[in-house]
Amino acid sequence: MGTFYLSEPYCFVRKESERLKIYKDRTLIREVRVQEYSRFFIHESSTLTTDALMLLAEKGIDVVYFSGNRMIGRFVGPENKNVRLRIAQVKAHLSEEKSLHIARNLVLAKLKNTRTSLQRFARRRELELDPVILFLKQSMDHALRAKDLDELRGIEGMAAKRYFEAFPMLIQQSDFSFEGRSRRPAKDPVNALLNYGYALLKAELTGALQAAGLDPYIGYLHRERYGRESLALDLMEEFRCIMVDNLVVKMVNQGVVKRKDFHDDVGESRLKEHARKRFLQEFDRRRKDEVFHQLLQRKMSYREIFHKQAILLAKFIKGEADDYYPFLAK
Repeated sequence: MGTFYLSEPYCFVRKESERLKIYKDRTLIREVRVQEYSRFFIHESSTLTTDALMLLAEKGIDVVYFSGNRMIGRFVGPENKNVRLRIAQVKAHLSEEKSLHIARNLVLAKLKNTRTSLQRFARRRELELDPVILFLKQSMDHALRAKDLDELRGIEGMAAKRYFEAFPMLIQQSDFSFEGRSRRPAKDPVNALLNYGYALLKAELTGALQAAGLDPYIGYLHRERYGRESLALDLMEEFRCIMVDNLVVKMVNQGVVKRKDFHDDVGESRLKEHARKRFLQEFDRRRKDEVFHQLLQRKMSYREIFHKQAILLAKFIKGEADDYYPFLAK
């Protein structure tokens, strides 16, 4: 089952039997069979009736609301009832040793997947990326020896800094510039695309963690902060580069998005509506791409891998697996 994206603003959505009917300006524009989806992403100012929300809740389908490039809220059905898993998750969070173990695996996977991606760019485009590729390798060695979470975060932070310093070399379109990561506000179109992609990825992984019975707010690398989905941010680490960064580079370099697809909103670069729809389509295609999962020894879509990784993490936390093995790109 996939994710349904309602990016058209000012729609009215109501239930009819097992379907949702979507209206705009009192005209029916789409009918959706809810059982074909596991998640609904609603952008901007659309309205769902209570009956529509109840139908989605009964079917266990999350509703995620976005405003611009940011996820602003979720509507979920009944909470997962696996109390023992939740207790085990909290115990692991309170254990510095187990937190460090999980966090280290996630950081190593992030560094490995980023390094693999850069090696691929270097081969295909004959780019001089050896210094940053070497730095990522050294960072992996340092991460293996990190004595605590603060040291591990420092290593991960420095590696991310060096990676984004090299990131402009991947952008081939001269009218796009990138002068470093900026989150809020996004100072340029590339950062706007990265921020939007990360928000979509976080929403996907939050749903996968909840489906596996885990609390997305209790993390290991990212510690507790009011309102922050720390475990979703943790799990994102192994997917950031392969799911979002590479997609952004591809869309910019292939001209799928152009400089004119952005506008400035009080100092923040933002995607125009038609470009956001295009990004959603490309992100959805990426989720459906099939790749080989080395641990499970079969091909599966990224969408399926998100859920498998959440389940693997839950099994390790419960003590049903000897370790948590993140997803590694080939």
